[in-house]
Amino acid sequence: MNYHKTEQMNFLFKNKSAILKASELKAFGFSSRNLKKMIDTGLLEKIKQGYYVLSENTGEIPDILIALKLIPQGVICLLSAIEHYELSTVNPSSTSIALPRKANIPTLPSSRYIKIYRMTDKHFKLGISEAELNGVKIRIYDIEKVICDCFKYDKQIEKNIALEVLKNYVSRKNCNIQKLLEYAKIMGKKKVMLPYIEALL
Repeated sequence: MNYHKTEQMNFLFKNKSAILKASELKAFGFSSRNLKKMIDTGLLEKIKQGYYVLSENTGEIPDILIALKLIPQGVICLLSAIEHYELSTVNPSSTSIALPRKANIPTLPSSRYIKIYRMTDKHFKLGISEAELNGVKIRIYDIEKVICDCFKYDKQIEKNIALEVLKNYVSRKNCNIQKLLEYAKIMGKKKVMLPYIEALL
């Protein structure tokens, strides 16, 4: 691999995306043979069939960005969203991604810990918003939807975590209790959540 190709590769990953598809690289003149050679020399790492990162940057790319690149239809939810909003001291061991119940789940690399949560279309579409992570826009549920999900998915989220999240939210000046209760009603959790909310106000 010549110096020019290597510099071009570095430029693409720096200015286009930290994770690129083979089709994207081929559009810039990199053949399958080029990509194989770059993997063999340690310049590139294949994180999944058809998806590549620069080897030197692998440890710097948040798993959330990798998860959303591999599952573009997904939305960051539950523990990963809790961490993003700094609602708890919980340290998730996997990236939580929501998908519609009927959506196909792509084959995911075993080296990345990604947990999929299936949701009905009604609950999946509720509260989708955008945030920025490392200069990249990500799809993530808004804070009120995340809190309601903690009570909705009570078999996966421990009650003490759900209560911690709710308490930290209520203590914030910009909390929107009306919106939280509207979401809770839509998700069938208003009766469960209301007593805790009233106790915290």
